[in-house]
Amino acid sequence: MPPKLSKSARQHLILTHLRATGTCHTLKDLEKTLPSVASINGIQVKEYIQALTDENRLRVEKIGSGNWYWSFASDEKHEQERHLARVSAEVEKSRKSCTEMMAALADETARREEEPEDEGKEGVPHTPEGRTSDGRGSELAGFRQDALKWTDNIYVLEEYLRKLAGGDRQMVEEVLRECYGDEYVDGEGLREL
Repeated sequence: MPPKLSKSARQHLILTHLRATGTCHTLKDLEKTLPSVASINGIQVKEYIQALTDENRLRVEKIGSGNWYWSFASDEKHEQERHLARVSAEVEKSRKSCTEMMAALADETARREEEPEDEGKEGVPHTPEGRTSDGRGSELAGFRQDALKWTDNIYVLEEYLRKLAGGDRQMVEEVLRECYGDEYVDGEGLREL
């Protein structure tokens, strides 16, 4: 007995068949052909057609007294381009936020380097341990923690991008290369700082 197909696998078989035909179909035509194509019952055809139409993966147009259904390969390409545009916008937003945080961290670091040493403060020894004891070490640890959090956020967005790209590594690499710019390393992603 062959393994049972999932609903998404059956939908994929339906779309593949429709794209392969390269033409439009009436519901009556689909009710005849799709049961054997997608291993579904004839009464389920309307349900699958409606689901694909609701997800904008199958197009429908009323012509005369009936509806005509189709799905062309170019439709899938346009959908991927829309996904890519959405993901690129999200990545750019995150990149901008990360850039702002890194700039703020650089400004704070530069400001601290310009501050005079703690020699004149009473009760604070002139040692690295003294700086830790006056709260600067814990503040630096906070900055380090923020940097780690933003790095984790970037990795989460990369995984989301991979999910949206549906395994298309080339698309993912192109988006990462575009978003990371000079910070991008081929095959690795974001350059370690």
